[in-house]
Amino acid sequence: MVTTDLSDNSKSAVRMALRLAKLKGCALSVVQVNHVPKPFNWTQRSYATFLKKSMDKLTGELGAFVSAICRSIDLEPFRFKSVVLNSTEVVDALSDYARTEKFEYILIATRGAGTVKKLFGTHTSRLLASSKIPIIVVPSRYRHRKIKKVIYATDLQNIERELPDLVDFASPLGAEIQMLYMKLPFEGMSSPAELELRVREKYSYPITFIQVNRNIERSVIEDIHQTINNGHNSILALFSHHDRSGFDKLLFPSNAEQYSFYARMPLLVFAKHE
Repeated sequence: MVTTDLSDNSKSAVRMALRLAKLKGCALSVVQVNHVPKPFNWTQRSYATFLKKSMDKLTGELGAFVSAICRSIDLEPFRFKSVVLNSTEVVDALSDYARTEKFEYILIATRGAGTVKKLFGTHTSRLLASSKIPIIVVPSRYRHRKIKKVIYATDLQNIERELPDLVDFASPLGAEIQMLYMKLPFEGMSSPAELELRVREKYSYPITFIQVNRNIERSVIEDIHQTINNGHNSILALFSHHDRSGFDKLLFPSNAEQYSFYARMPLLVFAKHE
């Protein structure tokens, strides 16, 4: 499922969704939330007739919007489902629909560089905080590159349960997985090569392991940014705790106002296994 408001900012997510659906051979729904208000003096029957016409018109406009994007990226005709939801609560409507339809992934665009508040707008942050379905956040300025590497930022606490999710995502793309562990002093693996060999053999997949010293003067996300600053053709994967405490500390540190990094690289967020 990919969300859009028919704006130019949302096109990057739709483009990525079309390509991922094609590569993975799965169905795609393009979803827009729009509210059609009921005039106070209208009968319910009159409103129902008006609502149907309005929703049909909006659905047609949504389909034309996506079809134009398909043509702009020279994608062969691709079947997708246009869905318009009538609601004043955007995030709740998207979440309820996603749960009902059992989507594998949700894609949403976010406006590129700027403050944290601008970067992760209300809708994106609320979805990230609550969704049990993996979310791919696509910067609005992102332009297509073949994804060759999935950078998996890990605390090494639950890799046996998290790696299968990443292999499932990376395999259709032909992308390798790079496990990235940001270690504090006196932490870390004494023999990282052994871990790399073990996970490679267990999952029969190209997985590399890198551990990097943390700079305690920076936030975790800033350290990750510095480490993968030139991560072209990559996507960053994180597993989040929905209790928000750990996730807030990771993504919203008070001392970091700008992450221009997100203007270049998509972010894949899974709900952390409990």
